[in-house]
Amino acid sequence: MFVTVVAVLCRLSAASSGSCIEEIVTDSNMTPEISMMQCAIGAQAPLAKWMGEHPIYHANWRLDRYKCVPGHYEIKGHA
Repeated sequence: MFVTVVAVLCRLSAASSGSCIEEIVTDSNMTPEISMMQCAIGAQAPLAKWMGEHPIYHANWRLDRYKCVPGHYEIKGHA
């Protein structure tokens, strides 16, 4: 089954409250061994590593939540 990992990221600043976005972190094309079960159980540590290494989201952003979506996912804009 094709799986897409989607992070919902929110700005930390008080002036930006409600400013959350969705970002596709990975999917089965980029990480072939990912399954729905692996995503649901073990995505927290890889997401933290991804955020720490990301040129935009490594500072002033927090991970609000993530979701494991079956199939391809289209970002819908603001979360």
